[in-house]
Amino acid sequence: MKKITLLTVDAAGTLLKPWPSVGAVYGRTARKKGISVDDKLLDKQFGRAFNEVQKIAHKHQGEEKEFWRRVVSITFKPFYEGTKIDELFEELWELFSSGEPWKVADQAVETLNTLLARGYRLAVLSNNDSRLRSVLKDLKVDHLFEHLFISSELGFEKPQIEIFRAVEKKLQVAPQEIMHLGDSMSRDFTGAREAGWRPILYGSRSKEINHIQEFPELLSILL
Repeated sequence: MKKITLLTVDAAGTLLKPWPSVGAVYGRTARKKGISVDDKLLDKQFGRAFNEVQKIAHKHQGEEKEFWRRVVSITFKPFYEGTKIDELFEELWELFSSGEPWKVADQAVETLNTLLARGYRLAVLSNNDSRLRSVLKDLKVDHLFEHLFISSELGFEKPQIEIFRAVEKKLQVAPQEIMHLGDSMSRDFTGAREAGWRPILYGSRSKEINHIQEFPELLSILL
């Protein structure tokens, strides 16, 4: 088995998470505009809205904003359908372009710095849009990564094989030398495994697959 030389990390749900939650950020922003809604209900509705829109639309370059406009509209539909929804969307779009509503996973920076010091290469591989660049920069973690592979810019999403091959080609690394860490069983774990990479599922307690719950656990796997 070839030695792992490159670790790719998923962004939302792995390296980053909305803080304190999507519903809390949406609710706080809505209340500033006089729209009163429960944060927990928004969280549940956001999940439904995101899954619904993802089935019919893509976050490809040039389409990202319309994708998220639909998500916000469907999220608020059970609670509010007034004229303020467009204004609310624009504020949320800008807000999520910054680091303010995001939190870096506990001990992620320390762990990744340790891996860098030991000679590992790091990259982000995310089903996200181009705002991720400004988010990572705002959170002062962009410098940790040799390259950011963002689905909307590449035209492919995990688990499509093309996005994994794009990483290999750009960084000139063989599949057997790459480990991918992500929180989605289908997009991250299965996608990486099918590409011939070594997958690690983040946040899982499963005893049947390679997994971790906290970033420092990577050190016992790689060092």
